[in-house]
Amino acid sequence: MILDGHAHVEPELGVDGLVAAMDAAGVAQAVLIGAAQEPIGKINPLGPPIFRACLRVPPLRIPIYRIGRSTMHQHRRPDNSVVFQAAREHPGRFLPYAFVNPLLGQDAHDELDRCMERGARGLKLHLWFHRYRLPDALPVLERAASARLPVLAHLGFGPPEDVEMVLEKVPSLKLILAHAGIPHFERLWRLPGVLFDVAAPQLVSRGTIKRMVAAVGPSRVVFGSDAPVGIRARAGGYRYNPPPLPSRCFGDTLASVLD
Repeated sequence: MILDGHAHVEPELGVDGLVAAMDAAGVAQAVLIGAAQEPIGKINPLGPPIFRACLRVPPLRIPIYRIGRSTMHQHRRPDNSVVFQAAREHPGRFLPYAFVNPLLGQDAHDELDRCMERGARGLKLHLWFHRYRLPDALPVLERAASARLPVLAHLGFGPPEDVEMVLEKVPSLKLILAHAGIPHFERLWRLPGVLFDVAAPQLVSRGTIKRMVAAVGPSRVVFGSDAPVGIRARAGGYRYNPPPLPSRCFGDTLASVLD
């Protein structure tokens, strides 16, 4: 069974369109997350290759990462209601994740409460868009660990040592780093127990994915698409085109951290 560990519900495709793309690719279920930003328009085809090339040069990683964020308009308060509505309307197809912004303080905890009451299967944090460091999220991370919810985190500009610090404080945390651990990549692959997804070809090259699988093994790699943007087809429309991965990465790795 193929599980997509990273998909969003966004206006450009809609839930029915996402389900149709999943059906065409044989994807049984997808982790579903609210939109992180306003709809992304057409991407210049030269942009992703330049972005990924800069990410291969450590001194250029943070500067190009800042430029990448400046091109998008982020949602400070993600909408989780559409996620749980989609899960109700398509039983068995979606694993709804709560998406909160810890900088909102008690509002973030209240939203996490509401999502957990609705049956959230995990938690999404977007440090890049919401502009905080992983230790700033410790209160919600501790709650997620206590509830045995996996946490999918898109890292921001904090140093890789932030991840080590959090794991020392919350050793039971089931942490999945989005986009192969962007922007630090190999500096995080050495951390035992951390999982990594391969979502968004615009952000992570197949070469980086190949190196990561060799470094950490398939038991720590999660297939994810970052749909809808991550499944945009060159000729138009939407189509899954996953990178070559060991079979375990297409479902078993994610299933191992889902209760």
